[in-house]
Amino acid sequence: MPIVEGRYEAKIGTTYRTDRGIEEIKKKIKKSRSIRINNIPMNLLKELIPLLESKDLKIILPMGEKKTENLTKLGEIAITKSRLYHQYNDEEANVGSISFSDMIFNISWIDDRIIEISTMEYSKCVKCMRATFDTAWRYAQK
Repeated sequence: MPIVEGRYEAKIGTTYRTDRGIEEIKKKIKKSRSIRINNIPMNLLKELIPLLESKDLKIILPMGEKKTENLTKLGEIAITKSRLYHQYNDEEANVGSISFSDMIFNISWIDDRIIEISTMEYSKCVKCMRATFDTAWRYAQK
């Protein structure tokens, strides 16, 4: 962690407007080889499909969704057996993520409407959250 003006300083994350967050996700996908996707809205996943070809990819679909031929061509697919959500302005918002080696995009969504996209960039937290994906993968329906 760098020292700036006599104190430790580190950027740990960013919160984006939805449109800007999606653009940042697309940029990161283009530069990355290994991607882990967990519980994101299907409309966003469909938008990202062309960018996900030829990547080291694992996807955990939201509860109740079905594997499609297009998705299985891209990589390993599973379906979550748990409901992940948080309270967002008196509504239960689903929680998903797109993980890279050095950054995780957290996506909060209701139905197909994305309400917030934020990142975690602090390396220790990224490593921990990536390990959380591996646990979810073990328990997801393949």
